[in-house]
Order: sequence, then structure tokens, then C-alpha cells
Amino acid sequence: MRRKAPLLSFILTVIAGLAFAAVDPSASGPHKTAELDFPELVDASRRQASEAQKGIRRIFGERRAEKSGAGRKVPVKVHLPVGDSKCPVVILSHGAGGDLDTHFAQARHLATHGYVVLCVEHVGSNREKMTEGLQLMKNLESMIHDSAEIMDRPQDITFVLNQAESWNQSHPRLKGRFDLEHVGIMGHSYGAFTTMVVCGMRPALDWIVPTIPPGKGLGASQRDPRVDCGVALSPQGVGEPFFIRESFGSLQVPLLGVSGTLDKQQNGLSAENRKEAFSMWPAGGHRFVWLNGAKHLDFTDSTGADRKATPSPTREDVQPVTRAATLLFFDTHLKGDEGAGKRLTQAGLRPYLKGKINQVEVLAK
Repeated sequence: MRRKAPLLSFILTVIAGLAFAAVDPSASGPHKTAELDFPELVDASRRQASEAQKGIRRIFGERRAEKSGAGRKVPVKVHLPVGDSKCPVVILSHGAGGDLDTHFAQARHLATHGYVVLCVEHVGSNREKMTEGLQLMKNLESMIHDSAEIMDRPQDITFVLNQAESWNQSHPRLKGRFDLEHVGIMGHSYGAFTTMVVCGMRPALDWIVPTIPPGKGLGASQRDPRVDCGVALSPQGVGEPFFIRESFGSLQVPLLGVSGTLDKQQNGLSAENRKEAFSMWPAGGHRFVWLNGAKHLDFTDSTGADRKATPSPTREDVQPVTRAATLLFFDTHLKGDEGAGKRLTQAGLRPYLKGKINQVEVLAK
């Protein structure tokens, strides 16, 4: 028996390795999924406009009356595996002009692999706000410089995590489903900014309206300590409207950035500006995936939802490697899967390159 034990152990190790190698992180996982909608959630602790900004304010030369109300709406759609198991949690934050379903396919993908995903809608920078008066670019500029929305977005994340704690105790379909000891956040564009500040980066005060004293330098930390890691799709570099060089040093948890050579930043900044900022992130288990030919909207995917996001011709080519990288990163930091971390390399991601997306670079620090 003593002689057989090492052989048996070796055989089991080989079988486990083969099974692991067969898993395709870009494809759907083994779990069936369900969705629950909570369109009327309200954070009663916040007014529609903060007390400091009630009344009349000036935004880009216009004067407009602030709204007031009982609280800020924070709609949420929950994607989760069918069953009763407790699962790691991912909060998903859309970009400017997005909604609950902008990342529908990506949320479902994570749910099939055993995650509960809470898609948040930020009402101050959603699709409805973007299309007001059919002034898309003007509305975009307003919302990404709006100091109230810059503060409200991270507070939306905190509210949703508080709500998850409540649901975990008493909701008839969600009780016991959230592993709140293992929480990640993921976002695209404005959602990437939201992800980055929740993970510890501090926003710049230099370009926001109305100004927040002292009007220059770093804003207050909006870190939520319950978040263990993050994925920033199209993460911002240095420059208007979000970050200065000093913003990045306060990052406190592992972060994955994903961008590409055609993913231009706001205000004429280049796609390379996103990649160059990675050198300013402090060391700490971070990765940066850089895809040749990837465009800004390629990193969203509303496939399967009733509401469709803006089309992008190379989205189908970008999504396999993006889904694979995202899942491998979350498996590493939320499930403790060291093997997943070892696959999050250039060689590990090359099998998921497709079509016009023919090169990948992975930076680590």
C-alpha cells in the first residue's frame, strides 16, 4: 500500500491537470443562471443632489436648478448561478450612457462560472441622461466632469454592497447566496474610473464642476474596504477629467486593466496614455492586458439583453480574450486559484485571440 500511494497521487494529479487544462475561461461555465431585477432601489441616505450642491449651479456656462428628492435611485440586476450555493460577488459598473444591461453577456459569463454579479445603474450618467435633448457629446462632457456624479458613483457601489448584506440575511431567493468575504468590482470607462477609486485610487479635483475645495490636486479617498480586487476595462491614464499622476499611488488591492491600441481616451488623449499609467500603479498583484486593434466599445457586450449597446465591429473579436482575462483574474483573487493566475500571461491568453485582434501583451507588477 505504501508503494501504491505515490503512484495513485501522481495519477490523480495528472487527471486534475488535464481537467484544468480543458477549461476554456472564455466560454460559458457549467452553471445555469438566473436574473433578478431591482429597478426601484433607492438609497434614502442621499438626496438627488447633495446638500452642498442644492439650488443653482453652473455647468459649462449653463445655469440649471438642482433636483431634490427622498434619495438616489440605484437600480440593480442580479445574475447568479441556479442553486443554493454561496458564491463570490462581483459588482459591475457601466460607462457613461450605459445601463443595467450594457454588460449583460459578461455578467452572465461570470455567473455561469459560479459568481453572483450585481449590475448597477448609475442614474446620473446612464443612457437616459446621455440622450437628454439629443445632445450626446454635450451630455457626456457634463456628466464626466460633474462633481456630484463623480462622488455618487462610488457611493452607489457602497449602497449595493450594503444591500447585498441585507439580502444575504433575509431575501427569499438571495438569502445565503453572497460570499461577502470575497468581493470584486468590474467596470468600463466611467465604470473603470468607479472601479479604480473604489479600489483606492483618488480622483483629481482639477477639472470637476462645481469645484470642491481646494479645487486642485487629489480628492478624498472613496475606497470601500470590502472590495478585494477589481477589473478596469478601458482604465484612465493621466489627464482630464479623472486622474493626475499622484492619483495612482493609493491603489490598495490587485487590479486588472484591459485596453487596446484603438481605445482612445477623453479630450484627445491617446490609447497609449492608458497603458503608460500602469507604470504609476504601486506593486501588488496587478496585470494589464493590451490588445492590438481593440476599440473602446469592444469592452462592452449586451448580447442576450433586450436593450442593446452601441454596435462595434470588432467586439466579437475582443470579447473572448477579455472574458478569459477577467475570469482568470477573479478566480485568482476571489477563489484562491493559483493556477488561474499562472494562465494570465501572454502565452495563456493567445489561444483566445480572434479575427482582427491578433496580438496581446500582458504587463505585471
